[in-house]
Amino acid sequence: MSPKELNTMLLNNIPELKNKFNEETIWQDGLETGSFIVFEDVFMPFLEVSVELNNESMIEKCYSFIELLTNIKDEYVQNILFVAILGNISSYVNKDMFVKYLKPNSKKIYFDNYSI
Repeated sequence: MSPKELNTMLLNNIPELKNKFNEETIWQDGLETGSFIVFEDVFMPFLEVSVELNNESMIEKCYSFIELLTNIKDEYVQNILFVAILGNISSYVNKDMFVKYLKPNSKKIYFDNYSI
């Protein structure tokens, strides 16, 4: 999957990210911007705020999207999932606050790879 395809999928699943996405990528390559940048600079901060504010509808959208990524057997997508999303969650001081929302596949991947 190309960055453009993955970024488009992200925006289609979480349209609330479009303004922040445009702000972060307008000076880069728009939809062609590398997904590591997009997920670390757009998706993860959105996820953090959604969890911190206990915004249930946005939490559901974000974690459903993460779960969707677990079913895509593509090396690029899996790298984004493991590094930009689950890897970042594992480095949070308050990671349990974020881990509790993971759905079955993403929770299994997380605990198989990041749990000590």
